[in-house]
Amino acid sequence: MTTDTQTTDSVEQVYALEITCPLGLENVLEQELHAEGLLQTRLGEGQVKLSTNLEGMYKACLWSRVATRVMFPVASFKIESADDLYDGVKAVDWSAHLTATNTIAIDCHGTNDHIRNTQFGAVRTKDAIADYFVALSGERPSVEKEQPDVRIAVRIKRDTVTISIDLAGESMHRRGYRQHGGMAPLKENLAAGLLMRAGWGRDCGLTQLIDPMCGSGTFLVEAALMSLDIAPGLRRQYWGFKGWKQHDHRLWQQLMDFAKNRKKDPATLGIRFQGTDREQKAIAAARECIKRAGLTDLIDVSMTPFQEHEFEINKEKPGLVISNPPYGERLGDEMTLIALYRDLGEWVVSHVRGWQFMMLTSNEQLARQIPVRPEKSTRVINGGLECRAYRFPILAGSIKEDVVAQSVMSPGAKMFANRLQKNMKKFKKWADKNNIECYRVYDADMPEYAVAIDIYKDWAHVQEYQAPKSIDPEKAKQRLFDAVSAIPSALNIAESNVVVKHRQKQTGKAQYEKLDQSQHEMIVEEYGCEFIVNLKDYLDTGLFLDHRPVRKLIQDRANGKRFLNLFCYTATASVHAGQGGARSTYSVDMSNTYTEWARRNIELNEFSPRDHKVERADCFEWLRTNKDKYDFIFMDPPTFSNSKKMAEVLDIQRDHGDLIRLAMARLSKKGELIFSNNYRRFILDEALATEFDIDNVTKQTLDLDFDRNTKIHQCWVIRHKEVAQ
Repeated sequence: MTTDTQTTDSVEQVYALEITCPLGLENVLEQELHAEGLLQTRLGEGQVKLSTNLEGMYKACLWSRVATRVMFPVASFKIESADDLYDGVKAVDWSAHLTATNTIAIDCHGTNDHIRNTQFGAVRTKDAIADYFVALSGERPSVEKEQPDVRIAVRIKRDTVTISIDLAGESMHRRGYRQHGGMAPLKENLAAGLLMRAGWGRDCGLTQLIDPMCGSGTFLVEAALMSLDIAPGLRRQYWGFKGWKQHDHRLWQQLMDFAKNRKKDPATLGIRFQGTDREQKAIAAARECIKRAGLTDLIDVSMTPFQEHEFEINKEKPGLVISNPPYGERLGDEMTLIALYRDLGEWVVSHVRGWQFMMLTSNEQLARQIPVRPEKSTRVINGGLECRAYRFPILAGSIKEDVVAQSVMSPGAKMFANRLQKNMKKFKKWADKNNIECYRVYDADMPEYAVAIDIYKDWAHVQEYQAPKSIDPEKAKQRLFDAVSAIPSALNIAESNVVVKHRQKQTGKAQYEKLDQSQHEMIVEEYGCEFIVNLKDYLDTGLFLDHRPVRKLIQDRANGKRFLNLFCYTATASVHAGQGGARSTYSVDMSNTYTEWARRNIELNEFSPRDHKVERADCFEWLRTNKDKYDFIFMDPPTFSNSKKMAEVLDIQRDHGDLIRLAMARLSKKGELIFSNNYRRFILDEALATEFDIDNVTKQTLDLDFDRNTKIHQCWVIRHKEVAQ
């Protein structure tokens, strides 16, 4: 469209623009520019170069759904020093672009040997522009970081500097319907580009769109705006070119009016947009975005897991399913998502055959859970992560019917499943006989599958041991996927009930730090005692399964005794002592997290806090200052701790002698100290045997599920020597 009010200069002036976009979507950006009649283009990395007039520049700003910024380079020069940057900027004819009364902002990107940080580059640029105008008129532009009249971009790449006017003024993914600060992991222009890549567009012939994990509704809103032919820039209030000296306000206004008239009537659209998400926060954000975009009557979103939602699907008409499911930022997260991706794949195959399905993920292993051969994939960057957008045609020739019919495991997974089933047959019978709800069913029995798997009722808690450096990380990751994929069928456990963690050497407070915020707690029972366990939020669950026989020993010997539990963790041993009839228990640990957990375990078992006390303290310091006597002491210290809460570093091999002597000083004449630790190379100080009677009871403290791993812990009963009469 060319307007009569446009000046001759506006028509004849050709602007060489650089229009940036998300990596991987350059072709999509070029195609949409061509659709608007902007044909003089050339592809670059993360950008399309466009030669056009002022009207074409405005069209690119107003209509591009994929563009991030529209840049107008005004100078490019080589630099050999910081002064060269100043001189090059000052040499630009700035009076052609702004006045001394304008506000400006400088964005600097890139560094080199001369410009070593972007702030310095921005300051030198600002100084050069200010000095240019001072020399010209005695005045200088002022700096305004938020929405300046003119935003200037400085790009430094090796020894070349490019100075540009940022005509958009801010990132063009901001359409105006999303409130800043809201949940927005997927930017609007990336969502629009992926929709176009999937075949969605104005008059595309598709009449249904479903996002089964819609989050804040970005795909849905962008698809609806596209179908209604609503310009993505129509709602934006701020543009960088509005303060630019060459801006033609009348031309821009006419293009805006034309865009408003292009909008289709929603009532005649005949397209259904549906989305679900299981998170209340996500659906609330989606509804707000939909409302602000004016699409409330067009898009339907529901807070429901997609597996349970009754979508309105017309199987006679073509449609698109598009989704950006969770990727799993940590290794354990990835494993728990296997079930989600499998459910998603099974859902599209069973509900929308004949449709297209596009999925964005950073995890290739998870993408393989979709039982359809992808037609193609596009590499993009989302939130700083390298991702791929997979396009799956849900058609007979692409669906892996054998995978749909049954869960086909890899050879490695089959081998692992066979071992699990063999182990489970052995341990399940033993656990049922002894009323044991939590036990270890696998512990790196096969070296290539270096995981420990514990059963907590109907849940599986998986810990992957840190692989040696000689093992290829990708191979280790594949083996972990094999192991986890085998667990549900081999152990008859729901896929969603498999929790995976990566276990490595812990130091200081790392062992206490949260891994998650799920607050996923459950209550388990052991020999008449109840315990709160948390399978997701911490590295450890709150219950050391290998100490089950030790706790039973404590329960059997605690009647009428004053019991002291040092390094108490969650005070499970204290609960057993109380259940065994202990007169009192006293539990000490330096962790706020675990002492609070300990109090909850004691309260759960209805023991009086007056007789069963918990104290947060450094056990070393507590033993040195406390003078009370106890009839029964349990001490299971960590191998190493350098926590700031401790007065000194604890090394159990070096310090155990002093620790045992301090504890024995608090032990009554005929009392017993149970000392245990899990340092696999631990050697008890021989000198202790000359001072005390010591029995190694390690073998007696290993139940069936741990007897194949005799180094899981070592345990001694220590008593005072009897004085000869």
